[in-house]
Amino acid sequence: MGKAAILLVVGTGLLLLWSGRDLSDNSVTAYDNAMDYYEGGVTRYIAIAGANMAANQIFLTPPNLNGYGWWAGYTSPVSFAGGKFTVIIDSTSSVDPITGQRRLTLKSTAVYRDSTFTVRVILRPSNFAKFAFYAGASGASDAYWATGDSAFGPVHSEGFLRTTGTPYFGGKVTTLNGIDSTSWSGHPIFNAGVESGVSIPMNKSYQGLGTAAAAAGGKKFTGNDDLYLNFAGDSIKYHRASNPDTTRLLSSWCPNGAIALTSGTGTVHVQGTVKGHYTVGALDSSGSAGRVVIDGNLTYNSDPRTTPTSTDMLGIVAWNDINIKDNGSSYFTVMASLFSYTNAVTVENYDSRAKGTLYTLGGWTVQKVAATSSSDLSHGYSVMIQFDSRFASSSPPYFPGTNAYEILAWYE
Repeated sequence: MGKAAILLVVGTGLLLLWSGRDLSDNSVTAYDNAMDYYEGGVTRYIAIAGANMAANQIFLTPPNLNGYGWWAGYTSPVSFAGGKFTVIIDSTSSVDPITGQRRLTLKSTAVYRDSTFTVRVILRPSNFAKFAFYAGASGASDAYWATGDSAFGPVHSEGFLRTTGTPYFGGKVTTLNGIDSTSWSGHPIFNAGVESGVSIPMNKSYQGLGTAAAAAGGKKFTGNDDLYLNFAGDSIKYHRASNPDTTRLLSSWCPNGAIALTSGTGTVHVQGTVKGHYTVGALDSSGSAGRVVIDGNLTYNSDPRTTPTSTDMLGIVAWNDINIKDNGSSYFTVMASLFSYTNAVTVENYDSRAKGTLYTLGGWTVQKVAATSSSDLSHGYSVMIQFDSRFASSSPPYFPGTNAYEILAWYE
């Protein structure tokens, strides 16, 4: 009995010692895990802080925009919250998968004690193709969206937004001054909400397209004769005045995608089926020059509504108005993002042509808003604008920008 008691006591002691060791080991492990979690969290927040500081600097002084030079980031370590971060910015790591245009890649790397964490941010120069509809300060005072009008995508008004009846807005609406008080009586439909106090000024210069058209790979025209462009899939037919057509393979005729009448009073006429990505411009700012007339339907060879991988896209840029020709069609289709720097999208014979619909897959950016139908809605076009969702992250080449950068992706 005595020996058994002794063995029981010794065994119990050994068991307690072993349990104490396990408890001690577990406590140390728990402490180490807690410290690793703490250090990892601090390191992550330092990296995020570095990315936010760099992004703010890019927004305030956008590299290679508005006359600002290149900024490589915080290349020397910056002390922050007991650790350090560096930020490296380059314009070669990321490109637009459709147009090949370069984006900015911001990489913020933080070090805190034994931990390292990296945040990567992709930015692009923001441009007006991201709107289903944009009205400049003049257009904001003229704009009246009426019953039957609809926009399926982002809308901005650099002033008040004015409506009559029950127009439909499928995307978020932003305005500088809010919704005109008389508009609410008609109960406009805002499916994704309204935000006021947002200012996005019209681009002060749209001439980047002209520069690209004059460069190698672009196609620049001058002179006072009208220019007629008829897209025919991978080719284009064009002529000046009443001369016969010339047909060219687009990929070799204009590989950078910029086509512009840069000087001269001629009007640019365009229609057809687009294969590839191009921007057409009428850029002369003298008198009544700088006009584009869309003579017939503009469509894509591969329709992005049914083929999301389509790389076909078109931009149309005009100093003056972009006019929809009266060709007798009751349903006029334009697949493109439209930009009128000083004027509007206008409809020929809007108050006498047969009633119909002007459908746009893309968007309108206009300084003014012109009537597209008669006041009693019995003639002319109701407007339906469906935003091309690809333009949220991509755009037609050399389309006018907002002179700022926007974040496309944030990786942690």
